Amino acid sequence: MTRKLRPSPAGAPLMVVVDADEAARRRTTEALAHRFGADYRVLAEGGPAEALALLEVLAERGEPVALVVADLHLPGGALELLGRAHALHREAGRALLFAMDQHHTRIPFSELETLQRATALGLIDLSVAKGWVSPEEWFYPQVQEWLSRWTKGNRPHFAVYRVVGERWTPATHRLLDMLTRNGVPFDFFPADSDEGRRIVAEHRPVRLPCAVHAGGHVLVDPSPAELAASHGIETRPGADVYDLAILGAGPAGLAAAVYGASEGLRTVLVEPEAVGGQAGTSSMIRNYLGFPRGIGGGELAHRAWEQAILFGAELVFGHRATGLEVRARERLVRLDDGTLLRARAVVVATGVTYRRLGVPALERLVGAGVYYGAAGVEAPAVAGAEVYVVGGANSAGQAAVHLARFASRVTILVRGDSLEAGMSDYLVRQIAATPAIDVRLRTRVRDGGGDERLERLVLEDADGDIHEVAASALFVLIGAEPRTGWLAEVVALDEAGYVLTGRDLPEGGPGRAALPYETSLPGVLAAGDVRHGSVKRVAGAAGDGAVAVGSVHRYLAEAGRSAVEAATASQA
Repeated sequence: MTRKLRPSPAGAPLMVVVDADEAARRRTTEALAHRFGADYRVLAEGGPAEALALLEVLAERGEPVALVVADLHLPGGALELLGRAHALHREAGRALLFAMDQHHTRIPFSELETLQRATALGLIDLSVAKGWVSPEEWFYPQVQEWLSRWTKGNRPHFAVYRVVGERWTPATHRLLDMLTRNGVPFDFFPADSDEGRRIVAEHRPVRLPCAVHAGGHVLVDPSPAELAASHGIETRPGADVYDLAILGAGPAGLAAAVYGASEGLRTVLVEPEAVGGQAGTSSMIRNYLGFPRGIGGGELAHRAWEQAILFGAELVFGHRATGLEVRARERLVRLDDGTLLRARAVVVATGVTYRRLGVPALERLVGAGVYYGAAGVEAPAVAGAEVYVVGGANSAGQAAVHLARFASRVTILVRGDSLEAGMSDYLVRQIAATPAIDVRLRTRVRDGGGDERLERLVLEDADGDIHEVAASALFVLIGAEPRTGWLAEVVALDEAGYVLTGRDLPEGGPGRAALPYETSLPGVLAAGDVRHGSVKRVAGAAGDGAVAVGSVHRYLAEAGRSAVEAATASQA
């Protein structure tokens, strides 16, 4: 029989516990009710059939379910129940309870194998050991982490901006994407909605999209710099000389900022668009060291950004570097507004940008159903629709898995013969286990179109056969290339435009043995995806940034010694 353990607010979201062991079920439900009962209703069932019937009733009533907790040894299969629960309540978390050995020091092999498979295939969102000594240590932290994530996406929240715009226009997409990637809370209202019309009538923006700040001021189709200024974020560097200027706030740049600032260097981080770079758009990174349950790229990036700021790094937002000059012992970085940033050393961590399809009809629809990069803000907007993802690397796989939570069907288009050639094994297996995802190999996008937004695609397979398909959205992740034209006359690049560093430099280099990650210009280093020979992984980029700072210290120390020696010689 369904049992509610303590009173909670009417309409509060639910947590459902399913365990055939009555004592264990009572212990789990009482622990949840004790900590979370003021805000959630906790229900308990002893078997999968009863639990499924309850979940079906809740779905019919439209009642929100935040978490379904099932014991691994549930008769009939816990993973099967969690899969069916996910189909009924797409946003609910799936938690698997497992037993430790009698000493509570390790997981029995049979259970470990099931947990590894369920995690790798994305069948669960968290796993918790049973028989804990204290729920404060073993149980509550994981549940709270999931509930915090669920609340952000499903409950009322404070919105810094109320955004109004035409849903399927490039300008609206650009604004929503910018807010999402920078972690700024907002609510979006289509221009033809009641609330959208009310906001327009009240504030009378000269055009759409517009963003109404909680403080009352209105931004009309703002640039990144205008958005940053609205938040009080610096958009101009200071007048003094920095020890270290870092160009780009992706994983490499953020790591360099953390290590540079924490080690006493006056550090400035320059970012034109969004903290996190391309990695920040990844919905879930499951193979990053230290996060066994995975972490969203945006969350990882903003943790690193907060860490760097707390150590004293400065952020200059909304401008990109367009030039680099040498003046005595200083390196001058010219920004796109003409401002000069002065630094003693520079780390170039500008990353790469996605390659384009080169199909004119689709280029006209960028931001109106065609998107370069991961799903991000657009995923909920394609609920129930047919969407396509182009690409065979991890970023494409992560986007497809994320989109499958919303779209009725996700089709991955790959020009190669297999996914395994370019994608991590855990993602390949997760895609194979996701019913809503199809994979079409040896296929490319030849054409497409639509009136005001994407409506169709024309596909061509390896045999030359042409197929036209209906499509509501296309996400393109087909590799990337560096934007280093502004550096071409200053540092050595390879044929593809990647920055040469260290041992890869041609003879002569910086005029001495190059430091690790140092370019052909002394005191200028490169880290992350922009560097020739980088591994194109988030962890690799972060490692680059950390190591580059070590070389910065060596360079500054040598430059200081040289200055002292030069001064001594002149006095002599």
